[in-house]
Parts: sequence; structure tokens; C-alpha cells
Amino acid sequence: MGAIDSGKTICGVLFGSSIYLGFLNGKDSADAPELKDERRLKAIKSVNELFTGFINRFGDTDCRTLTGCDWSKKEDIKRYFKDETYKDTCFQQFYYVVEKCIAEKTVR
Repeated sequence: MGAIDSGKTICGVLFGSSIYLGFLNGKDSADAPELKDERRLKAIKSVNELFTGFINRFGDTDCRTLTGCDWSKKEDIKRYFKDETYKDTCFQQFYYVVEKCIAEKTVR
């Protein structure tokens, strides 16, 4: 379930896309980057831009805040699916993140 079935955690779509951006910036490497490595710095910059844009657009990065669903409460989960809350929240966040990741890949 969302927020890995817990209380207050980062949006899973945003978390996953951060991993993707890190991978994208280091995929041609045989080893992990050093602290000042250009690849590492690009990955950090990409993730920072993604987070900043996400917060500017959606107001937060916290799953519960974004969806209004406390994933530890069965009644919240039922309401989330019954009301199809994900269409106005998660789907929109997913589209935004995918668009940004595609743009990042195109730049490479």
C-alpha cells in the first residue's frame, strides 16, 4: 500500500524516481562515484530539481498529506479506493514525475 503501509513517509513515486535519476547518472560506471564525482553531483542536482518542482506543484512530499489517507487505518484505505482519490493525487504525481524523468533522460 501507499507509504509502505505506515504513517508519514515520502511519496513512493517520488522516492522511486529519485532512485531512477541516481541510476541514470551512474549507469555507465563500473563503480560507485566518489563524493566530488561529476556523476554524483549531477544526480544530486537532478533529484533536488525533481523534489523542488514536486513540492512547488503538489505542496508536499508526504504521502499522507498528499492523499489524505492514513495507510494504517482500514477506513482511510477503503475511502481512498472507493472515492478513487488516487486519480486526483497519485496519478497526477506519477505523470509529473515520469515527464521529468523522460526530460532528464532526453538531456543525456
